Amino acid sequence: MPITLQDVRRRLAGAVTDFDAASELGQAALPHLAELAAADDTVLACKAVYLAGRIGGPGSVEIITAAAEHTDPIIRIAASAALRTLEHPEHRDGAGAR
Repeated sequence: MPITLQDVRRRLAGAVTDFDAASELGQAALPHLAELAAADDTVLACKAVYLAGRIGGPGSVEIITAAAEHTDPIIRIAASAALRTLEHPEHRDGAGAR
């Protein structure tokens, strides 16, 4: 079953996000994460950028790079956190910082 934008939004909704569970969406979620990362909702954009780092892969790098150049400094900070996660794969399995 294909991953939809609504599936991704559901995983990122709420005050606390389970990034381990959300990362199970995998590479199929990346196009939706790119869309959310560029949206006007700063909190959702930050979560999308960070989740992209948790998922990893070339598509994640594109999302993080775009976020690093965002006009909102909070989204740029999220890009920094996502980059650290991308550089340290051990953080993707829940063993690292959230």
